[in-house]
Amino acid sequence: MNQIAKCGCDCLHCPTFKENIRTSEERKKCSDGWKKYLNINLSPEKLRPCDGCSLPDEERKIYYLNCVVRKCAMINGIENCAHCTAFPCNELLKVHSIQKIKNRNEFITAYRTEIPENDYRLFIEPYTGINHLTRIKKNLTETDRKDYKRFSAKTKLTPSASSNIERGNLSIIHSLLRELYIEQDIPYARLKTLEKNREQLLKIIWAIGFYGILNEKHHCLELDSETYMSQKTSKMYNTLLGYFSDLKKYGIHCEIVPLVEKGWVTPAGGLRKAGWSIRFSFGKPGQEKENLTAFKEYMMKLDKLYGDKAFRMFTRAEGFA
Repeated sequence: MNQIAKCGCDCLHCPTFKENIRTSEERKKCSDGWKKYLNINLSPEKLRPCDGCSLPDEERKIYYLNCVVRKCAMINGIENCAHCTAFPCNELLKVHSIQKIKNRNEFITAYRTEIPENDYRLFIEPYTGINHLTRIKKNLTETDRKDYKRFSAKTKLTPSASSNIERGNLSIIHSLLRELYIEQDIPYARLKTLEKNREQLLKIIWAIGFYGILNEKHHCLELDSETYMSQKTSKMYNTLLGYFSDLKKYGIHCEIVPLVEKGWVTPAGGLRKAGWSIRFSFGKPGQEKENLTAFKEYMMKLDKLYGDKAFRMFTRAEGFA
């Protein structure tokens, strides 16, 4: 197998590679190191021996098949991402938190923890993917590099999404559905990321529109935390902040409001079930109530007409005409 994975991880030196985790002592060492330096809490018994992600799908364990970077490299027929003209793309840079770390000192600064050189080599260096790929790229010629296959992220708006809505209370929502995460000539990994982000963000908006309560004091729809947590959407605080930042581009204001002083978010950055709410509004000052009322009515209309298919119809702007 290839030593360097598609994303740049050094498979052969990873502490969970099948050749490195044969004994109970090796399992415990990996478990302790991951917990100490990476905040990964897996007992020695739960660690799974890995044979790398470079094997064909039919020979691979299922837990690697959904990696978009791996899939993208395979679609483009390249050994790893260093061979791609898009290197380093955003999806590669965000594979995991250590991907961009360059050396031990940078890790110490970023993670605010001391680490002996030997532990750095064992638990951190194998995952510094950009370092590995950059070294590979330096030894490649132009003919060794390959242009990536291009894809386009598209919407599936129905013909009934008439342009006359552009002047109505839901014009901002319609623009969002038409333009959200739409890009052309992008790598496969980027396509999959945009599709996932679009689905997640629209699920959030759907939940707010369907379950949110009009808060006239704050001129918004407000969704309680327990209702939100029952939906199949992101539960990570920073991820939601990123989504809400994207909404600002369309004139939509969305924020998480803590209802208690502390304890509403976990140490790892996950939202707890209680202690916060989401507030959502759009439109010019003074028009929020009218806009949000129209939005709620539209959600109810879709639910009445389509039932279980209502969310899908919403993503296609069904019934806007």
